[in-house]
Amino acid sequence: MGIAQAGIAFRVSTPINDLPALMTRVFDEPVVEIASPVATRFDIRNHGDVMVQIFGDVCFICNDDLAWPLLKDASADAARLHAVLGRPERLMAFCHYPAGGSHGYALFENGQRLRTRLQTDGVPELPPLLESGSPQPFERRWLGASHFVDRQGAGAAKVYYLGNRDVLLPERELGGRLLQDGMVALLGICPWQTLLTATYRFFRVGTPGPGRVGEVEACSITAGVRAAPPRRRWWRLRSKP
Repeated sequence: MGIAQAGIAFRVSTPINDLPALMTRVFDEPVVEIASPVATRFDIRNHGDVMVQIFGDVCFICNDDLAWPLLKDASADAARLHAVLGRPERLMAFCHYPAGGSHGYALFENGQRLRTRLQTDGVPELPPLLESGSPQPFERRWLGASHFVDRQGAGAAKVYYLGNRDVLLPERELGGRLLQDGMVALLGICPWQTLLTATYRFFRVGTPGPGRVGEVEACSITAGVRAAPPRRRWWRLRSKP
């Protein structure tokens, strides 16, 4: 099924001494820290479920509702978020949903939108490719790559390649590869493509009900979050007619 993840990522400019307080400011709602959750009950695609991954000075705040407004609307403003996070030089909003074919990123430099690229498959009210801004250096290798049309199987599909077709990349996977390359180029790490160990902390947005808050423990586990079963929302895999 692979790994599904979405949220924002940035390099911390000053130490975060009170992460729960920062989460409250980021979401502008009450936020409580929770113990390491049961995987089947925790899903960052829910508004109330938030996972934070910290790799040294690089921080990933994972929650679909935090990233999606910045991705689907190339004019969406990130000034408030930029200020709350301590005005990092670079901020990336991202989504990585391989099962549904949705991959994208919005890049901000000193709070100003620099580049947006969102590639989706069958998402209502969105084109298959939404772009703004000029391609960045990390994108140019694959965006400028040669391609051929593979007519085997059902329908024709564009396939990009490097060299003498030594490295092949189907068009459907292009967005995911660009996202991975961008994270490595700008932040030095891609959380679902590393063997490094992150510090994980978990939060719940909104007023908690009885029994929803457990004893808080920061935990370290191998990076990566396994996707929950597909839901009937925009990231789901859609069958083509």
